[in-house]
Amino acid sequence: MAGQSGKAALASRGVLRRSGMSALLALAAMTGTLPVAQGHTPWRRIGLTQLRAAAPELNGTGITVAQVEASLCPHGDKFEPNCAATGQPSFKFTFINCSGTVGVKPDIRAQSAHATRVGWIFYGNRGGNVMTGVCPDVSHIDVWNAQALYRQLCRASPSLIPPGQIAAPAVINQSYVFEDAATVEIRSVDAVFDNYAARHNTLFISAIGNGLAMTTETGWPSQVNPPADAYNDLAVATCNGTTGIGPACDGRSKPDISAPGTETSYAAPLVSGAAALLLQAGKEGLGGSTTADTDIRVIKALLLNGATKPADWTNSYTIYKHVYIFNAPNAFTFTPLDPRYGSGVLNVYHAYEGLLAGEHSPTASTTLNGQSMPTAYTYAAAPQPLKGWNLGASNTRAGSNRLHHYLFVLPKTAGTSWNLTATLDWNVTWAGTTLLMDHFYLYLLNASGEVAWSKSPIDNVQQIHLNKLAPGTYDLVVMEHGSPVPIPRSHYALSWDFTPVYPGRRTLTDGRHR
Repeated sequence: MAGQSGKAALASRGVLRRSGMSALLALAAMTGTLPVAQGHTPWRRIGLTQLRAAAPELNGTGITVAQVEASLCPHGDKFEPNCAATGQPSFKFTFINCSGTVGVKPDIRAQSAHATRVGWIFYGNRGGNVMTGVCPDVSHIDVWNAQALYRQLCRASPSLIPPGQIAAPAVINQSYVFEDAATVEIRSVDAVFDNYAARHNTLFISAIGNGLAMTTETGWPSQVNPPADAYNDLAVATCNGTTGIGPACDGRSKPDISAPGTETSYAAPLVSGAAALLLQAGKEGLGGSTTADTDIRVIKALLLNGATKPADWTNSYTIYKHVYIFNAPNAFTFTPLDPRYGSGVLNVYHAYEGLLAGEHSPTASTTLNGQSMPTAYTYAAAPQPLKGWNLGASNTRAGSNRLHHYLFVLPKTAGTSWNLTATLDWNVTWAGTTLLMDHFYLYLLNASGEVAWSKSPIDNVQQIHLNKLAPGTYDLVVMEHGSPVPIPRSHYALSWDFTPVYPGRRTLTDGRHR
């Protein structure tokens, strides 16, 4: 369906920001139809049916979330969902309108069909035989007007805790875009979202936009619109509907993940709900900790690593040269993610399995001087579990590279070969419009040398996906690339999954089997 959009000014510190001499930025909201019942698509496709059967207690309990909506001006400040239609009691909601006024009572004049549908998918709770949303038992829902949220994030000391509330939202769904953004505006938007996410451990999950009708106004137009193109944001495309494709306007790998939906507005709340479920599992200690496994870097790594890869998934642009993405600056022949699906299609059950596998520290850490390439770790050590994750810490000395080794032994008895997906991510921050970014690379090594690598110099995510690895000993290496000056301690999240391939069983594109 055609998107609805209204022109609205992008406000920064109380000043209207224009796109140079162009029109004011638009906040675009999109429309669609209600989802199908829980036992069918898309719940089965995203692993939610399987998760509900395995862990019915995971429903969002104890998690505060937020929903950010665009006003459909000039028709008034329409950004609220219809609480009754979502099945949630009105006392669970706080509303922050375009002027920043906080309210606790729904305003029928401010209700939006778009907001209602997004809320239904995200946290709907009708009960009985009627479909519920992904996280129906969340503790509280803050509903923000997008302009008000952006102005708050631009403050010197931003806070997303509304008066009367005790907790800021842990997951924020953003089913809107800033349209026609110029490069300087994009960097400003990225900076405020990235800094808040990194400093407050808040996961922003944003729709990228619906394609050619929604692009950036940069030297090379991109279909990935802010705020989805922020580094620390989890950018969402739809795998089966009207969607933009990547990369971002600077060539970075975006989107990060995809999900079913008629448009990206309705794919994003599926991912937001899945993140809330993983955060609940982490808070309850199901990953072995109540701190590391609620870190947004870990949640992001688990979601990306658990995604199912469609048959045409690729991280090589050479597969479809006709697509205009080849015009992007800094675009590489191989990138960490697919510019259509990101890491793949959301599968919350696979991500949950990854969390349950627990945190495992590196087998060893070493230092390489200069620009030397890593070599496999050769010392005798106990191998790592074949599925797991780690929130690792790293710091380098001037001119050196710091290597963190994860040693694995793939036995012959478990199958004829093995499939691997490994995902690495980390946060960035900004000083004004200057990006402050560590550089981590991901390698898979054996005794003969490099087997595979992911080393994009512009992304804050790396991924290795391989099918049919031979049995043997492997070293999965996270390398922090050194700089001319010492780098303070930084953190990364790594998730991995080695899966055996059995003779006579069909291998799926994501390395799993039927």
